Parts: sequence; structure tokens; C-alpha cells
Amino acid sequence: MNGKIYTNSFDIPLTPITKSLYLQALKCQNAFHLIHDEVIQKPNTASFGGYLEWGDYLSLCKGLFPGTPTVEKSTNREESIELSSNYLKQKISHFGSQLRFENFVGSVELMEYEKERDGWILWDFRPIGSIKQDILRSFFFYQKLVEGLGYRVIGFKLIRIQTKFVYKGGEIPSEEYLLIDDVTSRMESEFGVREEEWNLFLQTIQTGNEGSFPYSFLENKPSCRSLKTCLSPSHCAKGKESAKEVFDYRDSSELAKQWFQSGYSSYESVPDSELSPIQKIQKESHCSGKVHFDTAALSQYLSNVTKSVAFLDFESINPYLPIYPETKPFQHIPYLYSLHIWDQETDTLTHKTYLHDDLGSDPRKNVMEHLQNDLPKGITIFSFNDFFEKLIIQESATVFPEYLEFWDSIKSMFIDLALPFKKLWIYHPGQNGKASLKEILPCFSDESHFGLTIREGQDANYQYLRLIKKQVTAEEKKRVLEDLIAYCKLDSYGLFLIYRMLQKRLSVI
Repeated sequence: MNGKIYTNSFDIPLTPITKSLYLQALKCQNAFHLIHDEVIQKPNTASFGGYLEWGDYLSLCKGLFPGTPTVEKSTNREESIELSSNYLKQKISHFGSQLRFENFVGSVELMEYEKERDGWILWDFRPIGSIKQDILRSFFFYQKLVEGLGYRVIGFKLIRIQTKFVYKGGEIPSEEYLLIDDVTSRMESEFGVREEEWNLFLQTIQTGNEGSFPYSFLENKPSCRSLKTCLSPSHCAKGKESAKEVFDYRDSSELAKQWFQSGYSSYESVPDSELSPIQKIQKESHCSGKVHFDTAALSQYLSNVTKSVAFLDFESINPYLPIYPETKPFQHIPYLYSLHIWDQETDTLTHKTYLHDDLGSDPRKNVMEHLQNDLPKGITIFSFNDFFEKLIIQESATVFPEYLEFWDSIKSMFIDLALPFKKLWIYHPGQNGKASLKEILPCFSDESHFGLTIREGQDANYQYLRLIKKQVTAEEKKRVLEDLIAYCKLDSYGLFLIYRMLQKRLSVI
């Protein structure tokens, strides 16, 4: 009823404990109780675009087990749980098993019954390239549910993605694209660790059941690493909510927690003796309210820049189910670029852009062709974290070798405009320790991504993938294409504004 579970002896509603809540408890006891006790709403952790590919990925996984029935997700969860229970009693393998034991609920991708050993193998399907700790913890959570229901678990298997797989076109061959990992032996070898985590988890639940949970950012273990990521500082650091500043210090990690425990609550409160050279720069900038500017380092950094300069930004998709021939899972495929070209002698700024709107074809060749035509020869190219732009061009030229000469001619012309901010050769107090373009641009100009419909790269990735998957109307398609161009344009224009700012400051000093 209303998502609640009621005890047999009392009409007291209990919030179901899911796998995600269990994993949350292992990371932060405070966060678990804040969500479980409904003090705050569970944060939305859904990633951009993942569900757009999940259905096809799930079909590939299921294709390895023909004839296996599926427990479809129902608005009435009781029906799904009952159907799963019947399959378990009849020893029938099935997908999407809905399990409930006491106050724990979970969904296992595949419950496979093995007659010879009279036990169940738990399967998980993950569109990932490597095995993470949370996967093993998830398996243990499922194991506790299955064993609690009185069934024997004999193995654990994971289906994930072969990241070295190269798509050749047509249907994706499951046997080449998918990897099957039998993690049974690893689960057995790490049983002690998993059991210890489970017992601590049960203690966490018991502490909450005994009364109001004593939220504490420092005393409860584990807890989140930073007060800035805390789900509710008003509970976990009551009276000290404003002490987030010490967590803005670069490279502070666990040290910031020690500062917080010592009573330091602001930049100026942390003694210089405990700060690194970079952190001292931050402190001085915040205390004085002035921009730190390392003239010598920045002069050297810009010493070989050409008279005309270019500012380049790409947008890409990186689907885990490859779409275009000669691509790998998670490979970034460019579909849009924005290029601003500034002629310093004439003070002329020119904008060039290309958006691949033929959604049924590979965009890379067209992107490379237009970029080669739009980019003047022999000029400096600024990008933010330029490894990304260079990798995209290099990988595209490898598939389309007619552009290898173009790549060879420009790869030495790139300069990373993020470098001065990472090194703290320049630092504005408004950055609050961050060094992303979204944080930097408003500090040094009147421009900001805040007013855009699309404000970050992940959303741009998702929106273009929506277009490819034809999940938009014709009217919406037009709007999305315009929004993508506007977002990418501001990125490259922002680079120009930052470069001009650096030049002006150097000319004045």
C-alpha cells in the first residue's frame, strides 16, 4: 500500500530497503537514514541517456537464454513478487525476478536454476566495461534475499561489455560484444568482507529502529567525503552548514574533514602551516577578494601563440551500443563543432559551425571535411581540456585516412586553455575551488551557461541520441538542433573571452 510494507504483528509501515539503499548505507549512514526515514527525498541518480539504450542491451543479454520466461514489471508489485515466487518454487529459471524477504526488496536480472547442483545462479546485466565493488555488494544483497527465502545460491555471474569490440555494421553479435564473468570464486574469497559490511548495515538499521538516528557528519562511519556533497547539512552538520568553504580547497580530500573537526569553517580560518602552495593561493585570493594572476607563468604559456587563433569545441555521443561501423562501445563520436577564429590584427571574430543533421549516417567524415575547410592553416587552436578534441580528430582520421595529413598538420598547434586554471596560474574567488569552463566563464565575463536550455555536455549527448532514436517530434527536433548549436557556440565563444581576458591582463601588468 503506497509503496509501504507492513509488519505482521503491528500496523506500522516500513519503508522497503532496496539494493540502492543498501549501497547508500555502505557509503554514508547519514544518507541512508535521511532517505529511509523519509526526512528527504531520494536524489535522482539517473544518468543522461542510459535508458535510451537499455532495452536493446537487455535484449542482447536475454538472447543468450532463449525460451526463458520474464517477470514483467507491473504497477502492482505484489503480482510480480507472486509470479517470481511461483517460478522459484517450481525451480524455473526466469528474468526480472522480483524478491521480497522481510523488509528487503530487490530485482535480479536472471535467476538461473541448475538441476545438477539443485541451486540458483544469480545473474546481473550491466552495460559497463569493468567490475566495480558495488556490483559485488549488489550480488551479496541479492544473495541475502534469496537465502532468506530459503533457496540455495550456488553462483554469481555478470554480463558486461567487451570494450575492445569493434562494430562492423548490421546486428551486434552478442558473442563478441558481451562478456560473461563468473565471479563466484571472487564472491567466496571476499565473503568475510561482504559479511562484515552486511553486519554493519544491520547495526545501522538497528540504531535507527531504536529511536531518532543521531546524524553526524564526522562521527558516523562511513559518511560522505565532503560537506558539499552532503544530502542535508542542516541535519549532519547542524549549526555548521556554512562551513563548506574548507571543502573547496584543492586536493584537500580527507584533510578537509580534519579541518572541519578542528573547528575551521572558512578559508581564512585554516592556518597557512597546514596549506599547500596551491591552497595558499586560494586562501589569499578569497581573503583579499582579488584575482590571483601569475604573470611569469602565463607569459610563458602564451609565448608561442600565433597572431590569429582558433577556439574549438566538439559535442559528441558515446553510446555503449555502437551505432556506426568501425566504432567501439563508449567511443566518443563527434556530431557538432563550434569554431571561433579571431584575427588579432584586425580584431575580427569569425564563427564557423557544423551540425550533422543527417541522423541516419555516420557524422565523422562530414565533421572532418567541414573542419578541414573551416580551420585556417598554421594557427594556434585553443580547446578546454584539449585531450578530448585531439582524440576525436585522431580517431576519426584513423577511420578516414584521407584526413591523416590534416591531423598531422594541426596536432602540434593545440593549447589547453584549462591548464592555467588547473595549475592556479590564475584563480578567481568566484571559482570556489573549481576549474570547469562552466564555473570559470561567469567569473571573467558577463556570459553564462545558466540561461541555456542545454547546459552541460551530458545533456547534449543525451539530446542528440534522442534524435537518433527518433524519440522526438519534428517540431521538437528543430528546437533540439538549435539548442545544441547554441550550447556548443557558447563553449567556443567562452574560450575566446577567457583568452582575451588573459591577453588584456598581461598587457596591463
